[in-house]
Amino acid sequence: LITQHQFTILIGMYTCLDMIMSVMGVVTNTVNIKTFVAMGADDGVTVAFLFLSSAELVCCLAALGQKIAMAFWVTEMATDYRTWFDVSPYALNVFFGNIRGGLFSIPVFITTYLAVAKCMCVVQPLAFRNMFSVSRTVRVMTGICIFGVVSHIPVMATIGIAETLDKKVNATRRVMWYSPYRDIVKTVIWNAKDTFPSLATQVIIIICVVVMAKELTEAVNNREKLKSGSFYEDPDDGLKKSKTGKRQFSRLTGKELQVIKQVTLISVVYIVANTPKIVIFLAFAFTPEMTQGGTYQNMYDVTIRGKDNSELYMSVANIFIYYKYNSKFKQYCTLKW
Repeated sequence: LITQHQFTILIGMYTCLDMIMSVMGVVTNTVNIKTFVAMGADDGVTVAFLFLSSAELVCCLAALGQKIAMAFWVTEMATDYRTWFDVSPYALNVFFGNIRGGLFSIPVFITTYLAVAKCMCVVQPLAFRNMFSVSRTVRVMTGICIFGVVSHIPVMATIGIAETLDKKVNATRRVMWYSPYRDIVKTVIWNAKDTFPSLATQVIIIICVVVMAKELTEAVNNREKLKSGSFYEDPDDGLKKSKTGKRQFSRLTGKELQVIKQVTLISVVYIVANTPKIVIFLAFAFTPEMTQGGTYQNMYDVTIRGKDNSELYMSVANIFIYYKYNSKFKQYCTLKW
């Protein structure tokens, strides 16, 4: 489907773009972490944002290692392997790619947690406002991180770098080693923690975004009505209510609405970034030969690079959302623009 020349050009373009995005991801998430630490972990949302930035930093570092390896791999392909290295760059690309791909489930689950938590606070603010405390959030975040790492160990155990004859360079060098059980292990683990969760979290987050967007729309509309004098403040409970009925002006404070804006936008970015991943997984399901070592390996590598690119966009975008909708983040942020 793709000639070797076309494949080399496409991989080279993706490598340049992804390397830029990886560096940006490392820088922006480092700034995020420093800022959230300076802000202090005084609420569950800030703690979740800190864990999210930390997980994305690790993923971006792994992605950067992968892109550097890809640059050397492109060099080999562009020279038709007349220039080659003692350690196969493709092997390092696969190794770092497996680390990044496996750990990326952590930001996915943290984003889902944030979306569900804020959605519940919108639906029943009094019941759930204090449910997501700092200590409870730390326990949940720690559990997610442990699950993300431990569940991926079996996949990493099925690959390695071993010295053997590489026919592409007609010499002995360190290349990728695959366990004979890799396909079985990878299928089970990836379906359990990546494929099915990606589909499930996509649906869950879309529902949460719809609910939160509805609340934000009502808050904006009611604020306009408040300015026009259509609401009054009830002396009994301090809530602003309509003069024509008992519907309260807003069940959430201004600060909570700002948090919901942040979580909603982060969720929307996730939905956009996760969509290519779902499409690719469906393509893989209907085309078994589109895999490493398969008939359509070139197509597999190109589509995987596209998926990686969309995930990196998500890691980079969050700092702009924090800076725009979090006044405390803007105050403590060490990077001003």
